[in-house]
Amino acid sequence: MHSFTRSCLLGLCLTLSLPLAMAQSRIDQNQPEASLPIAGLYQTGLAQSFQTAAASITGAGAMLRQTEEAGPITISLWDALPSQGGVKLAEGVARGLGSTWVDTFWTPVQATAGKTYFLVFTSDIPYFILNGSDDVYKFGMAYANDYAAFPQYDYAFRTYAGPAAPPVPEPATVAMLLAGLSALILRRRFLG
Repeated sequence: MHSFTRSCLLGLCLTLSLPLAMAQSRIDQNQPEASLPIAGLYQTGLAQSFQTAAASITGAGAMLRQTEEAGPITISLWDALPSQGGVKLAEGVARGLGSTWVDTFWTPVQATAGKTYFLVFTSDIPYFILNGSDDVYKFGMAYANDYAAFPQYDYAFRTYAGPAAPPVPEPATVAMLLAGLSALILRRRFLG
């Protein structure tokens, strides 16, 4: 009986967590062109502006140039450039290595579609090089050397969007699941 009850409770937990698993982040903005080594993380004030199409921002990524060094890279989300009084909205740290995307995620941040936001890139590993290209992303630009604008370039970056808050099961759904679980337990108890 105890293993049956445990199995039912485990099934209930998995059923209730299904909406959370389905609420995964998806790519919102994407500038994947990475033909040029644009800037090194030994420089200060590296940022990329972008305009979101979503109501929330859940993470961001950047493409690194080939390097043998491994270590953390921090990507933070700002409502304006730090040098212009911007406020940091979120921050994530990921491990970078080689020529690959480095993605980091954070608690969803409410966003306004069409508004310009900024990703700021920092790292303790000065050898990391951010990839990018000529001006192919039309909704933003690259910044470097204490946030000087370089409108003719974009870093290779992407942003993620998702629900502003994890979905919560309706009370009726939870009640039905609990009623079904109770019926299974009672049936098992009385029928052997």
